Amino acid sequence: MTSRLVLKENLVFMVSADDGDVPQSNPHGWGLYYKDTRYLSVLEIKVNGHAPDLLTSSGEFNFMANIQSANPFMQAPSSQINVPASDKGNGQMVTLLPRTISIRRNRFIEDGLHERLGFFNYNPFPVELTLNMRFGSDFRDMFDVRGYRRAKRGEIRQPVWKKDRIRFSYLGLDKLERETEVVFDTPPDEIIVHPPEDPGKNKEMEEREVLPYSTSAVVLEAVKPALADAIFKITLQPGQPFAITYHIVPQSLGNGQAAQPTTFDIGARRMRMAYESWFREGTFITSDNEVFDKFLQRSFYDLRILTEELPTGLLPIAGIPWFAVPFGRDSMITALQTLVFDPQLAVGTLRFLAQFQGKTVNEWNEEEPGKILHELRAGEMTVLREMPHVPYYGSVDSTPLFLLLFAETMRWLNSEALYKEFLPNLKAALDWIDRYGDQDGDGFIEYFCHNERGVKNQGWKDNAASLQFRDGTTPEQPIALCEAQAYVYAAKLGIATVVERYGEEAWAARLRQEAAQLKQAFNEKFWMPEENYFAQALDKYKRQVPTIGSNPGHCLWCGIVDEDKAEAVVRRMMQEDMSSGWGIRTVSTKEPSFNPMSYHNGSVWPHDNSIIAAGMKRYGYSNEANTVISQIFAASQRFRYYRLPELFCGFQQDNRYYSSPSEYPVSCSPQAWTAGAAIFFLQIMLGLTVDARARRLTLRPKLPGWLAELKLEGILVGDQKVTLRVFRKSTAPETYGVEITQGGDKVEVELLDDLPKVEAVQAPG
Repeated sequence: MTSRLVLKENLVFMVSADDGDVPQSNPHGWGLYYKDTRYLSVLEIKVNGHAPDLLTSSGEFNFMANIQSANPFMQAPSSQINVPASDKGNGQMVTLLPRTISIRRNRFIEDGLHERLGFFNYNPFPVELTLNMRFGSDFRDMFDVRGYRRAKRGEIRQPVWKKDRIRFSYLGLDKLERETEVVFDTPPDEIIVHPPEDPGKNKEMEEREVLPYSTSAVVLEAVKPALADAIFKITLQPGQPFAITYHIVPQSLGNGQAAQPTTFDIGARRMRMAYESWFREGTFITSDNEVFDKFLQRSFYDLRILTEELPTGLLPIAGIPWFAVPFGRDSMITALQTLVFDPQLAVGTLRFLAQFQGKTVNEWNEEEPGKILHELRAGEMTVLREMPHVPYYGSVDSTPLFLLLFAETMRWLNSEALYKEFLPNLKAALDWIDRYGDQDGDGFIEYFCHNERGVKNQGWKDNAASLQFRDGTTPEQPIALCEAQAYVYAAKLGIATVVERYGEEAWAARLRQEAAQLKQAFNEKFWMPEENYFAQALDKYKRQVPTIGSNPGHCLWCGIVDEDKAEAVVRRMMQEDMSSGWGIRTVSTKEPSFNPMSYHNGSVWPHDNSIIAAGMKRYGYSNEANTVISQIFAASQRFRYYRLPELFCGFQQDNRYYSSPSEYPVSCSPQAWTAGAAIFFLQIMLGLTVDARARRLTLRPKLPGWLAELKLEGILVGDQKVTLRVFRKSTAPETYGVEITQGGDKVEVELLDDLPKVEAVQAPG
C-alpha cells in the first residue's frame, strides 16, 4: 500500500502522499475534503523543476504533519552568485549537491489546510531558486471518487486570482457554488492559471480500485481539474531561513465567503490545546508495558480525530477517507467499545441517531418507522438523490445496536433524564424489530435491499461477495444474519433491565420472554450439528448459509449461544483455519470463498476480534480471549504509529521468516471501531462491568503474560469518578489485587475471581 499522511479536524480532512503532495494523477482518492466533496485534488511542489527528495515525514498527531525533504542534485542560476569557479558549470549555472538545502513543510488542519514551507541554505553561497506550487480542484463528490458512475457533472470554472490568493469554483448540478480559496501570506511573483479542459474533448480513462464494496477495479472517464501555478523567485542567503505560509480554505456551501485564514502559530497552538483537553476529559489509562501504552495512546489520538462535535454532542464517525461521515453501526460499536473511556461518546451518538430515527416507509432510502440510519452523506450526489444517503437506512443491525447501546450506557450512567429522553425512541426501535424487521413472523429479523444503489448485504460484512453458498451461488433475500439475532437478544434483555427499574415490570417480563424464545429458536435453526458451529445466515427459504466465519463470535458476546455449544465455537475459532496468528479471520481458510486479500472473506478486522474476545471472556474462555488480544496487539506493532487499519489481509503468520501482516490496499486508516478495539481490549482483560444504579464496579481480571498492571484514572460510574490500579500479585496460583485511590467511598469496587459461568457475566459486556 502506498504510504500516506492523514490529517483531520471536525469536517475537514486531508489525505496526501508521505511527501505532502497530492499528485494530479493518483488512484487513491487523495485530496482535501469537506462535507463529502474533494475541494483540493492537486497539490504539487517543485523547486527548479525538481520534486524535493523526501527524508522523513510524520502525521502522528493527526491534526499536524511535519515533512522534511531536501534538494536533489540540480542546477541553479549562477548569475549574481559569488561561488568558487570549481563549483560553476558552464559559467551560467551552478551545481547544487544533494541535501544542501533543507525543505521543510509543517501543516495542520483547522477549518482548512494551513502550511508553512520553510527553506534553509547550507551552502556557503547564495542560491537562487524558482518554487512552483501547483494547485487544482475537481470538486468531485466522494461517491464519484470512490467509483460510482455519474451521467454528468457540474461546471468546473476557470480559477481567478488576486495578488495574494487563488479561487477555484464549481457550480454543481444541485445549483450550489462550491469554492476553494488558496491564500498566501507572501504574494507569489507570478500566478499562471490553466483553464479547465472541455470534458467532451481528449477523453481519458482512469482505473481505480477504491470501492470497498466492489470485487473488481472500476474504469471511469477521468475528470480534469482546474489548475493554477503559484511561482516564487527566491534567493536563499547562506545560513538564513526563509518561509512561505499559505492556507487552503473550503467555502461554506452557498454563502460565497471564505473563512479568514488563521495565524499559523496561533492556530497550531490552539489545536494542541484541544487535544490536551480531550485527554483530560476521559479516563486516563496506563500500564506497566510501554508498548501497550503506545498502542492505547494511538487509539485515543485516532478516536479524537474521528469524533465530531455536533449540537447533539460527540459523535464518532467511521473512518478516513471513504467513510468520514455519521455511520450508524460503526458509531454505535465505537461508543460501546469506549464506555470505559467516556460514556458521553455514547450519549452523543444516541442523540444524533435518535434525531434521524425513521418516520415513514420509503423503499428508495430504505427508511421505516423506528429504524436507525446506516449512513448520512452531504455531497452533491446525495443532494441530487443520485444516492439514497439522505440518510440511508440500509442496515439490519443498526436498530438493535441502538437499543443495546442505550442499555449499556444506562449501566454506566443510570440517568433518569436519559431514560425519559429516549423512551419514545426505544419503543419505536422495538416496534421496528417486531413489525418491519420480522415481516414473515418467524421470530428472526431479516434484510432485503430495495435500491440498486443501496447496500446489498446489510450486516457488518456488507460487500457483495460476503454471503454465498459453498457452490458460489448467492442466497436469496430476505436474509437473517446470525449476529443480527444476537444483537436483538441482548437488546431486549438490556432494555428489560432498564424499564423494570422504572416500574415497567410487565413490559420487562414480556421482553425477557421474547428474548428467551429467540434464543431457543436461534440455537435450533442456526446450529449446524455436522459442523459443530453456527451458520452465517438463513436465506429466504430458511436454508442455512454454512460458511464458517467470525460472525458467531458476536453471538458469544451477546450471550445468545447455549452454554453447551460455546466451547465448540471457541475451539473452532482458535484453530489455524480461523486464527491467522495476527487475529481471527472473517472466513475459514477451508471455505471455497476464502481469499486472505478480500474485504470480508478471509481478512482480519480488529474490531471484529475485539467483539470475539469479549464473547470468549463472557463464556469463561479468558485464555483464548487473551490470545486473540495478544495477536492483534502484536499486529499493531508492525504498523506505523501502532495504528491498526480498518482491516488487513488474513495471511498466516510465519515466524520462520519474520512475517508481518499485509495491509488491505483501500482500507480506512484511521478507523473508529478499530481505535475502539484497543480500549475495549482493556475492559475485556479486566472483566470490568459497571452498575451505576448500585454504585458498583466489578472486576474479574485475567491479564496476558506481557501485562501485569493497569491503572485507570477517572472512570465515570454514574456521577462519580473512580481511580484504581489492578495488578497481578502472583502467577502460581494466579491472583490479583486492586488499589483504589479515588472514589472508593462513593462507589463499591469488587474484585472477583475469573468465572467460567455465563450466568455470572452481564450481557453483552
